Amino acid sequence: MTGTPGATTPTDIELDSSGRRMRFVWADGRRSDYDWEYLRWRCPCATCSGEGEFAGELQTRKELRPDETEMVDLELVGRYAVKPTWRNGHDTGIFTFRNLRALAEQDDLLRDASSA
Repeated sequence: MTGTPGATTPTDIELDSSGRRMRFVWADGRRSDYDWEYLRWRCPCATCSGEGEFAGELQTRKELRPDETEMVDLELVGRYAVKPTWRNGHDTGIFTFRNLRALAEQDDLLRDASSA
């Protein structure tokens, strides 16, 4: 991950329901958009991604139901993370800012914040 100051510090977080995405603007002037289904497949909770020797529920699935990919709320967790709530009630995945920035870098989701 980049060592740029502010790289993992968001200055703006937006839940864009019409675009079905979550948008972060980072303090280093970059922006990343996360499609809801993209995020749902990457849910970091133990139920979805597994824990120890136990596989997560999403590891054996090929598709998600529509109610599993519709975000209905987004809550800040301290100063380090966000926790989405999905239409089906799932709300145990906590996405740290560091993790979200790493996903953006890994999957080429970063853009200049000034670009549309």
